[in-house]
Amino acid sequence: MKDARGLHVGLAAIVAVAAAGYFSGVRGTEQGVAELRGDPAPPSASVEARSYADMRERAHGPNAGMYEGAFARLEAADADLYAPVEQSEADREAALERRASRRAYDGAPPTIPHRIEQLGAPDCLSCHERGLRVANLTAPRMSHRRYESCTQCHVVGADPRPLAETPPPPDNTFAGMASPRRGARAYEGAPPTIPHPTLMRSECASCHGVHGALGMRSTHPYRQSCTQCHAPSAELDQRAPRPLSAWPPPSMGADRP
Repeated sequence: MKDARGLHVGLAAIVAVAAAGYFSGVRGTEQGVAELRGDPAPPSASVEARSYADMRERAHGPNAGMYEGAFARLEAADADLYAPVEQSEADREAALERRASRRAYDGAPPTIPHRIEQLGAPDCLSCHERGLRVANLTAPRMSHRRYESCTQCHVVGADPRPLAETPPPPDNTFAGMASPRRGARAYEGAPPTIPHPTLMRSECASCHGVHGALGMRSTHPYRQSCTQCHAPSAELDQRAPRPLSAWPPPSMGADRP
């Protein structure tokens, strides 16, 4: 009987010490976070538990707000629409060669030159939605409207991680056309026509904006309506009008609807 009573007293003491340590640790953590934030001491009342939606939408803790808008700040510091653009024919050829090296053929989706996690479109949009430049690295702006499955068209070309093996490409005998060099002009001094199809290339700033490669960058990116001066090619866009001889004759007589 005495042994059982002593066992119960010991268990009760252990539970009491554990509970005291737990609540003391929680209180100490809250006070430490408040000190790092510079907030006043938390009240003695219990803290309301946050919902999952609230935790996803708002940052909490001592680093709350530290990284919010970091990409936007970097972009704003670099995007100068009126900065002078000095480029040469060699810069243009180098940019076109680099562009072609990341595509299976002209018009194919470019491969991804870095490692990705493939968790969703927001990961890609953080850099490529409007374009971004950090130091000597440039993330071009998307040339088309937003799609939710980026990796359906864009795949990693070569895994840049050390000792990583990239699967060999499948055998392919298809040979695409070379990238066009320049658009035709109606007369000397006229704006050049767009020398490529415009499907999936509606955002001209992707290649010709402030984050475009030197050699393809526009000298006047502050003009927002590119097609006001640069006309697309109906033939390249496969929208060329059919000649009258190609249309069937009009239906006459009883077979008319």
